[in-house]
Amino acid sequence: MSTLGKICLSLTVLLLLLALAPIPGKFGGWTPKLLIFHNQWSEKLRDAKLDAAKSIEAQAAARQELAMAATDLENQVTGWDRYWNIPPNSGAIRAQNGLLGLANIGTNHGLVTKQVTDDNGAQQLMEPVVHVFYGGPEGFTYAGEFVADSSDLTATSAVLQPVHHDRDGESGKWPVNRRWRLRGMIPSGARTSIDELHRRRNRTSELSLQTAANITRQEGLLNAAEDALSLRKEELLGVPPERMDEHEPIAGRPELTDGLLRAIEDFEEARNQLQLDVDHLRRALKKSAFERDQKLDALNRATNELPDSSSGTSLEPAQVTGQPATAN
Repeated sequence: MSTLGKICLSLTVLLLLLALAPIPGKFGGWTPKLLIFHNQWSEKLRDAKLDAAKSIEAQAAARQELAMAATDLENQVTGWDRYWNIPPNSGAIRAQNGLLGLANIGTNHGLVTKQVTDDNGAQQLMEPVVHVFYGGPEGFTYAGEFVADSSDLTATSAVLQPVHHDRDGESGKWPVNRRWRLRGMIPSGARTSIDELHRRRNRTSELSLQTAANITRQEGLLNAAEDALSLRKEELLGVPPERMDEHEPIAGRPELTDGLLRAIEDFEEARNQLQLDVDHLRRALKKSAFERDQKLDALNRATNELPDSSSGTSLEPAQVTGQPATAN
């Protein structure tokens, strides 16, 4: 082995001995210095990985917020297309029967029909559509989506018809003396929300109509039931005094005017009185029979007390035997 090799081998052995030599550790006891360095770098590597994962999540959330902000900015800048302002008390707009009449806005101001191609490839004319708002410095209220009728569309005037049917009388609340703004379109997100609200309102209106019809039908059934109940009450309790002039009494049918309950009560009262009269007669007959028997017994005793006569005449009551005697 050369001298250089011997020197390198000696240095290697010396460094290995120094690395394995026991020195004081920070956790107490004696720990190899090489293991301490390894643990420190492992902890730093773990913390770095955790920080990198958190940074990746924060970057994803920031990208999502950036996309939403960019969409909002695009809607604010380009999502409304062109618009027309109508100052308050200008007389340029009027409301009548749910329609809006424009006096100073027409084809010369950009309110024109467009030629579009449908799904079948045919050319169609699309009437101008505008979204109408009214309000002032405190804010604007959305009046709805309108279509300019091509038959009433001129160079300086137009008549706007609502796309959705007015069910709640909103058109009667439009303040024509306020500031109005017409917009050619609204952002797609807002349009989707508005269409969903209209669908919900239509469904609610249909349910309200069905509920009203059901209430009307139930009221009719209730009235019929009350009439039937009143008739049954008259059959049971009799005709009320205020309606007696509408019903003439029928001979032998008191239940038709006095009521079945009153007729049954009168019949039971008559039956009870007849039973009382029969019982009274039975008791009177029983008493008369008892008195008769007592008198017969008294006569028999008086007869037995009489002295016997020579003629052999007996005063005992005669015994009825054989054929009855012939009347003289």
